[in-house]
Amino acid sequence: MPFTEQDKATLSNIIEGFTLAIVEVCQTLEHQKDLPMPPAAFIGELNLRAKNLPTDASRNMKRSILTNISNVLEGKPFAPLTIP
Repeated sequence: MPFTEQDKATLSNIIEGFTLAIVEVCQTLEHQKDLPMPPAAFIGELNLRAKNLPTDASRNMKRSILTNISNVLEGKPFAPLTIP
């Protein structure tokens, strides 16, 4: 069943909400003492995992989400996600 434009907008909003929640959790953890992994190492690991995702139909979407999270953690602006 094809997505309607309203479905796509709703999915984009849900993904944006989860992405921002993950960013907030990461930023909160960054302020804790005795971090298991420094923020720069975490961002590097996230980028590496985004590059090495298995090839499947949702790879580009997953990569966009992971890259967006790492970019926001690096202080870059949030990039809205568009469902094709």
